[in-house]
Amino acid sequence: MLIDLELEIWRPSPFIRMAGRGYSRIPAARFTDAAARLTPRQGVFYRNLVRIAEVIGTSAIPVDFANTAGERFYLDRGCIRIAELARFVAPLVDDENGVVSSITLGWTV
Repeated sequence: MLIDLELEIWRPSPFIRMAGRGYSRIPAARFTDAAARLTPRQGVFYRNLVRIAEVIGTSAIPVDFANTAGERFYLDRGCIRIAELARFVAPLVDDENGVVSSITLGWTV
């Protein structure tokens, strides 16, 4: 999916990462981070999820996407898992290929 918007950036540990040649989607069971308190970094992640949902017009957000320059990115898996445990996103579900391809904002399900 192509997503054209300016995202809020968090440094030094980005929550949207460049997808290198070794990147692949993973099954829901491999998202293993523990619950965590709300941090400024996680808050930025949440704000960006809402912005992405507004731009693409759905609460189902792909876990990886391209920008208008053709660069591929993916959402940080730790941030996704923390969002799932906080119920900001719905429980992770594997698609027909046995991997998580999208996440859904928790208050829309």
